[in-house]
Amino acid sequence: MSLYITTSERVFPGLHDKKDDFLKQFSDEMARRGFKLKTSRESGFDLIYSDMFGEAKIYAISDGSVLRFGYRMGVSFIVFILAVLFPILDLIYTIVSAIIVMLWVMKILILKGALNEAAQNTYLILKAKSTS
Repeated sequence: MSLYITTSERVFPGLHDKKDDFLKQFSDEMARRGFKLKTSRESGFDLIYSDMFGEAKIYAISDGSVLRFGYRMGVSFIVFILAVLFPILDLIYTIVSAIIVMLWVMKILILKGALNEAAQNTYLILKAKSTS
């Protein structure tokens, strides 16, 4: 179970007919960065990445002459509850909570950067393949 914190979407012109190629190349690009994606079972999403800190649900939709690529990032409900409850219990747990939140934020920022970079690289690779 996740609490969703952000939804992001980008448009890639000229790739409207290459959704499957885009998702395969994107998955390869994410694997190069150490993020293993799985096929999503949830309707409306194509791929998913999850770990103990949260998840990213990824989709690609053909829309006219563009491919809409987006993702919805969520944070683990359990980690969220621990980060909120620890400071209430004791001062020492406040330090533990601060460390959890710091790791959590770093992980989310790294994942968001990887998603955006992989999408951009995928677009550039597919455009280069189509022009050659």
